[in-house]
Amino acid sequence: MYQRKMSLKQREMRQRGGGRPASVMAHSHGPARPTCGATTYATVCAVRRAVLACVIAFATSGQVRAQEAPAPGFTFGPGEIVQHESNFFRSSGAFGIPMESATSYETDLMGAFQQTYGREQVSASATIGRVLYPQLGEFDYTRQDIRAALKSNLPYNVDVSIDIVRTVDLVHFADVGGDTKDVITFNAANALVDFPFEVDWRGVLGGKVSQTRNSATTFQTQDVNTAELDGGIRFQPSTGNHVDLLVRSVEGTYPNNSPASFIPPGYHDLGAGLRADWTFSGASHLQGNAGFVRRSNDELLYLNTATGQMQLLDRNFSGPAYDLTYLWQVTAASRLTVYGLRGNGPSGDNVYVPSTTETFRLTPAYQFSAKIEVDAYYQWTKRNYFTDVYDVVYGQPPGTTRVDYSRYGGLGVIWNPRRWLKVALDIHREDRNSTVAAYNYGDNIATLSLQSSF
Repeated sequence: MYQRKMSLKQREMRQRGGGRPASVMAHSHGPARPTCGATTYATVCAVRRAVLACVIAFATSGQVRAQEAPAPGFTFGPGEIVQHESNFFRSSGAFGIPMESATSYETDLMGAFQQTYGREQVSASATIGRVLYPQLGEFDYTRQDIRAALKSNLPYNVDVSIDIVRTVDLVHFADVGGDTKDVITFNAANALVDFPFEVDWRGVLGGKVSQTRNSATTFQTQDVNTAELDGGIRFQPSTGNHVDLLVRSVEGTYPNNSPASFIPPGYHDLGAGLRADWTFSGASHLQGNAGFVRRSNDELLYLNTATGQMQLLDRNFSGPAYDLTYLWQVTAASRLTVYGLRGNGPSGDNVYVPSTTETFRLTPAYQFSAKIEVDAYYQWTKRNYFTDVYDVVYGQPPGTTRVDYSRYGGLGVIWNPRRWLKVALDIHREDRNSTVAAYNYGDNIATLSLQSSF
């Protein structure tokens, strides 16, 4: 599936830490903007876009191929994407937000490079495209997806990897609950070192810094910086599979925080769990992580308008979390991908309304020929907002609970008529039903893309 405005795959990747946390926003007319879209990851999440972001290349996840590794050497090519949405703002008609259709056109240029120099492997990719909305010209913007990576095998069998990412994307309007244009810029750098200390055992140390910025002045109070450290041990037999036991600490700060918008100065995460990348046979593979996370937010006093007194807003949380993908290669031409996620806390680190998100997705795929592949997918998501905060932010009666149920389903076809040309068509449906009816929406999306590569 391809969505220019923060695809589900991107947001999940960010939830895993592979990119900027899921988009953030809330309706522009209220004090708080909880993430309302269907799932993602996010909480100390991505993420994640393809190197050939213009191509709707379905991978084992059945949605956009997440940053496909470039072939050795250099490739480049222009691309064109046409997308039509029946409900551009993902609106139910509430809050004065129109249920408006829109067609967008994107023209972009991609380039990718990969080369090995002795013990070092260097890769880089960039896709820059201009997205135009003829009916809604104020939403035109320039999309960016720029990535660089270095992998090195040092003496004494020490492995080092460094990744740098920059993305610029229009916010996904299911997460906005409004019609304000907000282009989100995400920058991140990640480093990982692993080293041997016993047969089949290695030590693992990692660090990551990220920065998220919102273009809309109204939402710049939600800009966020994060710094993450993790470390542990890895069991890695000669097969190349590995399982890590890790402890992770994350510090987040909101440089423009606003008590009036219920945004604290920052937060602190502490978590532990397992991270695995394991092939059970030539036909099945498991990748992901599972563990426990605890978040402590900096204290925030707010004015309780019901009592007229200042009150401490308690939004701390803890609970189990997992993010797992299982791939089963059923036959040489068919495969099935099963994805499961449970995330605690906000669906993006610059969202301040806590919630618990559960997602389940099935993606069967079939390779009809060397030139044609078909993917189908179905996704179910439940997001339960923490009641006490929801009451405070929205002034709802005590005990009010907001729970969103979202469903996504669709079909995609990829056709390679020439070695240098890829044509992709994706048609899918999004539906969200909430216990707060104003957040219900339905949207039909059709996307056609052409990507050349030389």
